[in-house]
Amino acid sequence: MANHSLLFSLALVIFFLCATLHAESSTTGFEIKNDLPKEYADVPLDILVKSDKLIDHQVLKERETLKVGVTQNAIYYVRAILGNEFASVHGFDPSRDAGHETVFWLVKEDGFYFSYDNASWKKDSPWDTE
Repeated sequence: MANHSLLFSLALVIFFLCATLHAESSTTGFEIKNDLPKEYADVPLDILVKSDKLIDHQVLKERETLKVGVTQNAIYYVRAILGNEFASVHGFDPSRDAGHETVFWLVKEDGFYFSYDNASWKKDSPWDTE
């Protein structure tokens, strides 16, 4: 009887450990795509992603996409600089994005656009100069 209790307890521990690891490793994230027109090809699109620490810093070329995996309970801040213009958005915000596998962002000449299906876009943030 003691062996059955020990095996059952061990099975429960393994189950909860696996469930926790699966929850933490769920593929949730966001993507930022440089969708600027060709006349911006020589203007660097500088992207910085931060949460509680620096996550990524890249210059995206024309049509290039930056993919970022996230922790479900953290806000991810994105700052972009394009020539003398800048914009910032929450790349991932759990209060807004919970339940969505991927948050999609398009960077266009008039600002940042947001989507959950990579097809229907809503303007989120325009470019600023000051």
